[in-house]
Amino acid sequence: MGLRRQISGIDVLLQIDPLGGIAYDLVVCLTSNSLERTTTVIDAASKCGPEKLPGVRSIQIPFAFNDVLDANSGEISESDLHDLWQNQTIISFKYGKLTPEAGDVTYTGKGFISDLKSLAAQNAASASTATIEVQGDVTQVKTGS
Repeated sequence: MGLRRQISGIDVLLQIDPLGGIAYDLVVCLTSNSLERTTTVIDAASKCGPEKLPGVRSIQIPFAFNDVLDANSGEISESDLHDLWQNQTIISFKYGKLTPEAGDVTYTGKGFISDLKSLAAQNAASASTATIEVQGDVTQVKTGS
């Protein structure tokens, strides 16, 4: 059995390219991000017995981040995401380590910003949440494979 290596959540990042997968920019000051894959369940039960079938698959990437003004070049901020949401821009994304090592997995695909919320609480930094609704399949690449 090979050597096991734990993956730290702080190393798994989200990058977005509004232009279609040429040059990805990092979502600035991420506080959390996830890749959520679901399949609806079709109940096909009959008098012959219980039966379940796989239905429609859906993939979303919800993420949260602290709002930053004057983001650096190579970073995506809340104002950038607002423009992408408002214009219904189809974006490319990359989900994984910034610099993958042998065995690391990176996911890429296309989608659009389906949800964007800003929160300005009295005793907290201004923060936002957003969701990428994935279109089509996600490509999984294992580094060094």
